[in-house]
Amino acid sequence: MTDNEDSTGDGLFSRDMASPSRQVRWLKGGVIGVIALVLIGTWVWVLGSESGSIRAMSPAQREALYQEAWADQRAKCLGGDGPRDTESRCRQRAEFLLRFPQCDEACRKELAPSLQGATP
Repeated sequence: MTDNEDSTGDGLFSRDMASPSRQVRWLKGGVIGVIALVLIGTWVWVLGSESGSIRAMSPAQREALYQEAWADQRAKCLGGDGPRDTESRCRQRAEFLLRFPQCDEACRKELAPSLQGATP
């Protein structure tokens, strides 16, 4: 700082020291709120997207995927002779199968051990 400079605080950066106006605070709060709503909306959409995708399939595609997932579940989690999947993978596949409209009460009973995390 030189002897000729004004040291009263009215210099070049004095605005940086002032507190933000009420309007600026409301604007920042609004932007943060909109971002939060977008994130929550995206999260809800992602959670529902798998079920929506299954419903959007043609009946033949849905049935084929259901049968393939069931064959994997039975072979790898419900007493098949080959290598077994982890409990986590069996539970994920069981939850996936529950999203199909074909999964009736008998299906739910057969999937119960996988959903509880206990594989036979």
